[in-house]
Amino acid sequence: MGTPAKTSKSPSQTGITWVQAVRDIVVTAINRGQLPVLGFVALALLMVYRLPEAAVAELFKDILDSLRNGALTGYGLWVVTIGFWYWHARSMRKAFSDEAKRIGREKSKLQSDAAGVEFKSSDVNRGVASKGRRS
Repeated sequence: MGTPAKTSKSPSQTGITWVQAVRDIVVTAINRGQLPVLGFVALALLMVYRLPEAAVAELFKDILDSLRNGALTGYGLWVVTIGFWYWHARSMRKAFSDEAKRIGREKSKLQSDAAGVEFKSSDVNRGVASKGRRS
């Protein structure tokens, strides 16, 4: 009669630690080119965290007063402009990608018609199989 064997949890059964979550956020920010923004936000939050409670209350009161009297209108318009720029850039990337895929399908069809052979798509590995072939 020995002691029961220890059951260890597999990595998929354990919870995610805060270190892993921060790592994932930083890696995603790097991949999307948003690391400077993340750093700025983290620095601002750290500065607010280090302030005494009375100073934080005064800071937010000053920010709200500035919003009421219009002193921060330029910053608000800047944020709106950045939002529209992001939306436009994303829609242009999608339009360009769709056009490149359309051209690729058309080129593949012309090559297949000229050779008289159906070629395999090189996009299969990326999950973009040649769908919708026109004959």
